Amino acid sequence: MQFEIAIEGPLSAILALSHQLRNLSSEFETIQKTVGHKRGRGRIFLLETEKELLDDKLLRISRIIREIERSFSPEASIDIRVRNLSYSEPSIGDGQFARPFHPIPSIAVQPWTPSLAQPTDPGTILLDPEHAFGTGRHPTTQLCLQIMDLMANDTSLPQGLLGQEVLDFGCGTGLLALAAMSMGASRVVGVEIDPQSAKAAKRNVALNSLSHRIEIREGSWEVVQEKYQFVLANLVAAALIRTGRHIPYWVKEGGRVIVSGFGENQIDEMKGLFTDMGFIISQDLGLNGWGALAMELQG
Repeated sequence: MQFEIAIEGPLSAILALSHQLRNLSSEFETIQKTVGHKRGRGRIFLLETEKELLDDKLLRISRIIREIERSFSPEASIDIRVRNLSYSEPSIGDGQFARPFHPIPSIAVQPWTPSLAQPTDPGTILLDPEHAFGTGRHPTTQLCLQIMDLMANDTSLPQGLLGQEVLDFGCGTGLLALAAMSMGASRVVGVEIDPQSAKAAKRNVALNSLSHRIEIREGSWEVVQEKYQFVLANLVAAALIRTGRHIPYWVKEGGRVIVSGFGENQIDEMKGLFTDMGFIISQDLGLNGWGALAMELQG
């Protein structure tokens, strides 16, 4: 199993991080040298082949990043993205993704082809997942959809998702953003740091004729300026630990948050993290070794 860890930030901060990682241990060998790219920013790519070591390594990297961020200007934010290179969900050319798939009973994911007619059922989502994570088959995506569906039908919530504005942070193919719209959201903003994934999400939004109601932004927390009633964040544990500190600033008072992307063995750690930020945990779910939390921001 292979995991790619991509780290991006201001070039000066990335150079400092690269130096510290090399000094720390030979295990942090880069698979691509630090490079400068758009607007004086840089990237480091690392490779991890042991799943059991991934979270520990990410947490160690996160601690180093925090120290570097403190030593630079407040604008020197560094972001982490993790991809499982050994895991690829079925693409449109794969037999497993040749027919509509129901990640939850109320949602059908339909693989897109050029000859396909526009679906009339609002619960059917057209998806071309060839270049990004998110066909709906991964347990973390299914957990998020399960909780979203429960919230959409929860009579104790005045409106559920109906008419609400939603943020999907780390949106991948845009599946959760599209599902939120099918469950009654009035507007959705999807944020994705990976350029390829952001492009795929925009394409999927267009395939579903929802470009006027779903906006896809390329970047990280710095491109989020508004507060939302619902926030979705399906990210790996280390990314949640880093990005999680920004989530309270994105949520309206009494707003709901769904987080996933971590193992069931990390649920208690995630509960502690978000409880300390002022969230009330309302639900935790597990599926095939993965976990998810639903929570509400205290007033």
